[in-house]
Amino acid sequence: MNRRAAYVALLVSCGSLGCSSDRATAALMAERAQLRREVAGLRDLRHVSDSGLVRHPDELVLSVADSVLQRMLTASLPVTLVIPGALTVQLTDAQLAFRGNVARVNVAGRVYRAAFPRATADLTVRGTLDEFAVDRTRALHSRIRLDDAVLTSPRDVPSALNDFALGVLQRLVDRSLPQIGSALPDVTLPVRFDHDLRLPGFGPEGALAVEPARADLSISASRVLAYENRLTVVLKVERSPFVADTASDATRDTIGSPRKQAARP
Repeated sequence: MNRRAAYVALLVSCGSLGCSSDRATAALMAERAQLRREVAGLRDLRHVSDSGLVRHPDELVLSVADSVLQRMLTASLPVTLVIPGALTVQLTDAQLAFRGNVARVNVAGRVYRAAFPRATADLTVRGTLDEFAVDRTRALHSRIRLDDAVLTSPRDVPSALNDFALGVLQRLVDRSLPQIGSALPDVTLPVRFDHDLRLPGFGPEGALAVEPARADLSISASRVLAYENRLTVVLKVERSPFVADTASDATRDTIGSPRKQAARP
């Protein structure tokens, strides 16, 4: 009996060491990815200082304060989802910080099993704002790309989970990191763009008649800077050739002809 107990203890010890080693490796890889993005971001800042922020006549600049982004992140929470292992993940708070021309995001919450709600671990998922794009509704939004997750014992109940149990939860959360990232809502910036550019028609009663025309607009994020408490997005606007806009016939104006006045009694 003692030999069996010693064998079980050895397995638990080896498992704990393995979890610790995996956790350290994952943390180093996440930090490596973050540092690489910061190096690339600092290079972008240097390039901007050398050649300027706007490099093309068809570019425009949108700047948003970090406090606005912080409020939008907070308003998008809480988020609750169930991941493999019958674990419930609740994300309730987000913190935004600009570092090295990178918008870092930490989202905090907890992880627990419905069968054992008191055995709860504090959770922090760390990532960055990435993939800025204009969607079909012409809103500018960004995704939160997660790098890693960190689990700790809750402060109010420090002995609720031992190292082995915490390591098992950590593995399950690490494997479900893509699912957690997909559950986080997009960060939508408070701005919308027109689908097209419309020119009203003139005439046909006046001396000059011009048909109404329209051109489709394509807007994409060219560069993103996270610097000095502001997120600056450089947008590239591409216009298609103008075509006749038959839906705008009712909006014609008249040039060269006197305006009709209402009849007086």
